[in-house]
Amino acid sequence: MPPNRTTKNNPVSSKAEPRSSTKTPAPRTKRPSPPRHDATADEALLALGPTYAAAPDMPVSVAERELTSLSRLAHAQQARFSRIGITADKVDLLARFARRLGALEKAWQRARGAVKLTAAQRKLRDEAEALDAKLVAGGRWGCRNDAAAQAELSRIADGSGLADTIQDLRDLVDFWSDHESALGVTDITRKDLERARALADALEEAAANEASDASAARALELRNRCFWAADELAKDVREGGRYAFRDQPKIAARFVSRHRATLNRRSRLKSKKAKADALPEQAAVI
Repeated sequence: MPPNRTTKNNPVSSKAEPRSSTKTPAPRTKRPSPPRHDATADEALLALGPTYAAAPDMPVSVAERELTSLSRLAHAQQARFSRIGITADKVDLLARFARRLGALEKAWQRARGAVKLTAAQRKLRDEAEALDAKLVAGGRWGCRNDAAAQAELSRIADGSGLADTIQDLRDLVDFWSDHESALGVTDITRKDLERARALADALEEAAANEASDASAARALELRNRCFWAADELAKDVREGGRYAFRDQPKIAARFVSRHRATLNRRSRLKSKKAKADALPEQAAVI
């Protein structure tokens, strides 16, 4: 048995203790935070200025790869980037833009494929795209030692869509007119060039149908706007990388667009070649 406890005989008051007049405050309900702005969302892209709707200046697949690579590079150097004002959120946004651009390119290709063209128009479109690729590939080989010609081919190959294919064919006919001497080492024939002209003319109506289709037009506009918005952010990150690593040239050199660097280099070579070709002519005139 537990031991007996001695208790004092203090009288117990029969009155109940008064309750505190202070009420316990009701728990505050937390207000939901406003939705976070997403710069890659449709509404954000459509709110950008009209210049963002311009066609990309490089293949979208190349841009997507470069954006992904740049975001990984910047993420690996986040400690130094944070010191110059490029936050982890900005680097994460770059990665989201890369994924969004890839998704929008696929959406554009699906919408483009759904445009109602006749069977004959689809057949001509497929033939035009195959001929476009043949004329570019021949130029890559036949003019492989001509930097200016390679730069011109890269310019022609940029873009997508039926209207771009039509313009490509016309530009390639002009290209081969200027580089006729290289035709002999390719499998391109003069009939191919004549066919390119004919296809460009025959597909004008189909291109107009593609441009007027609402779903395809919206998909293309979103793709283009995403490309330029991502490009704008990428330029900021690249410039930041070159500044942050100005004391380490090898790392700083990685913060460039390889595609644009190649085009710029070829453009400079083309300019030098044009100046060199002009010197004998000037000397002859003198």
